[in-house]
Amino acid sequence: MIPSLLSISASDSSSGAGMQQDIKVASDLGCWALTALTGITVQDFTHVYRVHAVPDEWFAQQLSTCLNHFRVDAIKIGTLCNRIHLQTTIDLLQAHPDIPVVLDPVLFSSRATPLLDTDAWSLMKQELFPLCQLITPNRQEFELLCGRDFAQHKEAVWTAQQKSNEWQTSILLKGGHYEGESVQDTLIHSQEVRIFTHTKSNWTYQHGTGCTLSTAIACQLALGKSMEAAYQQALDYLQLYFTSINKHRLYENQHRKRRTESPGAG
Repeated sequence: MIPSLLSISASDSSSGAGMQQDIKVASDLGCWALTALTGITVQDFTHVYRVHAVPDEWFAQQLSTCLNHFRVDAIKIGTLCNRIHLQTTIDLLQAHPDIPVVLDPVLFSSRATPLLDTDAWSLMKQELFPLCQLITPNRQEFELLCGRDFAQHKEAVWTAQQKSNEWQTSILLKGGHYEGESVQDTLIHSQEVRIFTHTKSNWTYQHGTGCTLSTAIACQLALGKSMEAAYQQALDYLQLYFTSINKHRLYENQHRKRRTESPGAG
């Protein structure tokens, strides 16, 4: 039987992240993608221009239908567009405690527009985090969730150890936004700390890297892998996928087209 991944996320009109990317990743990794759409966005590879939340009743019905009528082997949560979506997700996940959940805590768009009301962050930390097997914040997201900045990666790691206990969840603290030639991703899981070091990639096109990694981890959990194995295989997939995409120079083609079509372009 093909394992099923339920994606709870918003659309991305560029198809590089969000719901569209979740479906592509699930297909690549041998999972059937179920979906509960939270919102519709207007975006390209660099900016989010508009976000429109799906009506609350529609979102709730999508989610309940997927959970009650299909076998769900893992869940990936991306953008939640309002507090009601968040509470609905919490309520339904509480009724399905055995499904592994990976949360990519997307808090702001590229233009610093809140994707989830800031007053809902406490609810997320107190009630959603404990329902997740893993959260995957990048540097900015982790700093926002902690309410402070971290100048050094090791300081963030120490804090993540404390937060893993407080939030009752495992944390993958992604190290790509810290200085240095290498990336140190830190997995705090079952009271253990594992640091994975790999070379920092110089991809031109990087839209959707966080989304891709979290979805790939959730797919590997759906396939029955351990948390550590799920991360390692998801990272392998991420690197292969973005190396391939960058060979096609997709990002450069988009901007070449924009220049060509601009007024007065000749």
